[in-house]
Parts: sequence; structure tokens; C-alpha cells
Amino acid sequence: MSEEETAHANGNDEAVHWYDNKNLVIAWILTFFPVGIYGLWKNQEFIRNVKFGVTVAVAMAFVLGINFTHPLYVFVAFPAGIYLLWKNRKELGGLWKRFALVYPIILVLALLQAANTPVGGAGSILGGSCSAVITEGNCTYFRDDDCNVISKSCN
Repeated sequence: MSEEETAHANGNDEAVHWYDNKNLVIAWILTFFPVGIYGLWKNQEFIRNVKFGVTVAVAMAFVLGINFTHPLYVFVAFPAGIYLLWKNRKELGGLWKRFALVYPIILVLALLQAANTPVGGAGSILGGSCSAVITEGNCTYFRDDDCNVISKSCN
């Protein structure tokens, strides 16, 4: 029996929606924020200031590069969302297991991205750049962001 059918059978004409569950909304924000933000704004328990604050924080994190393959997301946010679902497993049923099954996929995607990121380049996980001007003896060498010598000038 679905949540709506149960609510209707108990004489409650208001349907119970997934976004009415505060823990589920928070878990969605931590695991897949577009759905979580939708649920946040549909939920009546969160005050407007919290809705704006969380929305701005999530948008800023995304703009700053904390996306679905970023280490903060992979190793902190997603596992925290799964933990929150697991903690409320009696209320939510086996939903936490479905989220947990997605985690290896997220982990593999993050590892693939890390393997394809240059160590010293501008898009590096470590940050910074390898570009430089180096003088050895009477020669000057110019390096690009990937540490390749692109020009050499000797006097």
C-alpha cells in the first residue's frame, strides 16, 4: 500500500509526499542536490531563511567546483546522506540501500576524473600552475601550465 493510499485509508485526505520528510530532503540535498533543493522548497517545515541559505550554499559550492566527482562530495556529502537514510531506515524502508548501491558508481567516476587530471596543470587537484620562466646560465626557458618547455632563448 502506498503512502497516499495509507493516508487516505486512515481518513487523512492530505497525501504524504516524499518532500514532507525532513530527513529525506536533507539526504537528497547531500546526495543529489537538484532533487534535494526541489524538496527543500516544497517542504513546509523549513523556514524561508533556511531555504534561501541552503540554496545559496549549494549554488556557491557548485560554482566553486564541488560537483559530483569532487572529493568533498564523494567522501563526505554522499556518505553522510546515506548514513542519514540508514539512521531512519525503519521510517524509510529500503531506500537507503538504493542510495548505497549508487555510491560505487560515484566513487569510480571520481577516481576516473582524478586519473585524468594533470598533476601540475592549471586544472590540477593540487591547484596552481607549472608555468614559469627559468634561467640557466645564459639561456631562458619558458614553461606552460603542463610543465612543457615552449620557448628557449639563449644569448
